[in-house]
Amino acid sequence: MTEQKKIHKRYKLLVSLLVLGLLSLFVVFLLMLRSNGVFHEVIRLDKGWTVTYQGQSANVESLSNYTFPQKIHAGDSLVVEGELPPNTPSRAVLRIRTFHTAVAVYGNGKLLYKYDNDNTGMNFVGSGYHYVYLDSFKEGQKLKVVFVEQVDGRTVSLASFDLMPAEYVMSDYPARHIFALIVGVFLVLFGILAIAVSMVTRLFGISYFRSLMIGLLSFLLGTWTLCYTKVIQTVSFNLGLNTTLEYFCLYLSALPFTLLLWNMHREHLTRVKNVGFAILATYEVLFTSITTFLHLNSIVYYPRTLVLFHTSVVVGFAFFIYAGVFFRKKMDLSGKILTQGVVLFGLTMLIDLIRFHLDRILTVNSPLLEMTWLPLGTLVLVVLLVQSYIIHLFYILEDRAEKGALATMAYLDALTGLYNRAKCQQIFEVLDKGFSDYAIVSIDMNGLKLANDNYGHNAGDTLIKTFANVFREAFAGIGTTIRVGGDEFLAIVRSEHVSDVDSALAKMAELQKTKSVDLPVPLEAAYGIAYRHELFKDEFIESAENIRVEAENVYHLADERMYAMKASMKSELVRK
Repeated sequence: MTEQKKIHKRYKLLVSLLVLGLLSLFVVFLLMLRSNGVFHEVIRLDKGWTVTYQGQSANVESLSNYTFPQKIHAGDSLVVEGELPPNTPSRAVLRIRTFHTAVAVYGNGKLLYKYDNDNTGMNFVGSGYHYVYLDSFKEGQKLKVVFVEQVDGRTVSLASFDLMPAEYVMSDYPARHIFALIVGVFLVLFGILAIAVSMVTRLFGISYFRSLMIGLLSFLLGTWTLCYTKVIQTVSFNLGLNTTLEYFCLYLSALPFTLLLWNMHREHLTRVKNVGFAILATYEVLFTSITTFLHLNSIVYYPRTLVLFHTSVVVGFAFFIYAGVFFRKKMDLSGKILTQGVVLFGLTMLIDLIRFHLDRILTVNSPLLEMTWLPLGTLVLVVLLVQSYIIHLFYILEDRAEKGALATMAYLDALTGLYNRAKCQQIFEVLDKGFSDYAIVSIDMNGLKLANDNYGHNAGDTLIKTFANVFREAFAGIGTTIRVGGDEFLAIVRSEHVSDVDSALAKMAELQKTKSVDLPVPLEAAYGIAYRHELFKDEFIESAENIRVEAENVYHLADERMYAMKASMKSELVRK
C-alpha cells in the first residue's frame, strides 16, 4: 500500500510539472507575440500644449498629469493645441484616448478626423482610442484637438497623445493588452459553452442552475474585460456601443453572482437571510433595468451611475459576510472550493475598486492604476467554480446511482437475481393500461421439497438458482423473467415475441436436462400459458380493440393450466 501511495504521489507530481511546463510555454508564447506586436519607440506628445476653455487659455506642463480645474457641462468644448515634434515618423499616426467625449482633430486649420454621435448612431459617443493618419504632416506643423463633453458635471483629465508609424497601428495596442485579450476571449467562449452544457444537462434532469449562473457570469465579465480594456476595438469601432455594452455587462454581472451564492447556500440560511438575498437580487435587476433605460434614452448616462453601482457592490459583499455564505462549519469540498473562489474574487474586486477611484482622484497617467486585475480574478473564480460544480455534480450522480441501486434491489429477488413479485405487480399495472396482446407463462418447479428434506436447504437453494439461470437463459430477449416466490416463476412475453413462447419453453426443457447432471435432484417444471386475446374468445368478443383486460386474470388462467399440467405429469418429483 505504501508503494502505491509513492507511485500516486509521483504521478501527481509529474502531472503538476507537465501542466506547469505547458502554462510556462504558453506564457512565453504570449510574451513573444507581445514583443513582436508592440512598437517600443512610441512618441508621447506630453509637453508644450495649450488648453482653451470658454476663451480662457493655459499652458500645460504635462498633458498626461493634467486635470481640468473645474467640472464642465455637457456640450462644452475643450481645445488642446500644440505642434508636431522633430522626430515625427514619415507615415505617422496620432493615437488619442477619449473618455465620453466627441473629438475633432485639425492640422494647420484643416479637419483631419472627426468622431461624434453621427459615427455611433447613438446620443452617447462612449470612450476609446482614436487613430488619426498624418501622412502629409511634418515636424513643427500645428495640431488642434477639440473635445466636446457629453457627460454633465464630470471631472475631465486628458491622456497623453501618442505618435507611431502606421504599420504598428493595428498591432501595438492589442499586443500591449494581449493577456486581457486572451482572458476575455476565454471567459466569453467558456461562458457560451457553460450555458450550452446547462441546457443539455437540464434535458437529462441534472441540476443545471449553477452551471448556468457560472456561464452567465463568465460571459458577462469576459465581455466586460474586452470592452473595458478597449481590445474590443479590434472588431468594433463603434465606441458608443462598446462602452454601453461594457457598463451593461458590468451591472448585470452582479445578478448571476448573487443567484449563484444564494443557490449554493439557501437551504442553510434563515428565513430573514433568504429574504435578504431575494431583495438584493430584485434590486440588481431593477438597478440594471432602470439605469439601462435612462442611458439609452439619454436621460442619465451610465458613467453617472457608476458610483452608485460600486456602493451597491460593497453593500452586497457586506451582506454576504453577514449571511455567512463565505464560511460554514459543516461545508463539503464543493462548498469550500466555491468559498475560496468567491473570497479571492471579492478581494480582487475590492482592490480594483480602490484602484479605479485612485486613478480618478489622483488623475496621474500611471499604467499600474489603469491596469485592472478583475479579469484575472474572474478567471480564477471561474476555474474554482467549475471545479466546485464538477464535485457537486459528482455528489449528485453518486447519490442518484446509490438511490438507483437501492430502487433496483427493491425489485430484485435476492436469491436468484430475477425480478420479484413487486416488479411483477408493477408490470401488470402497465399492461392493464394498454391494449396490445401478451402472454403470461406460469411455472412451478418440481422436486424442491425432495431436495430440502433429503439434502438440506442449501441444496434446495442451489436447485432454485440453477433453474432460475435456465429460465433466464431460455427467455432471454423474449420475455421478462420473475420469481413469484418459493418454487413459483412467471414469464411475461410482449406482443412482438408471443410467437416465440413455444421455442423458449423447448429451450428451457433442453437446458434443464443439461444442467441437471451435477444436481442431487434433476430440474423439472410444470407450466401453463395464457394469452390476453383468449379472454375475449371466452366472452365471445370478436375485437380486442379498446377493451381492457386485467393481467391478473390472464395470470390466473395460466396458473390453472400450469396446475393441470402438473396433475397430468407422471414424474416422481411432483408428489415429493
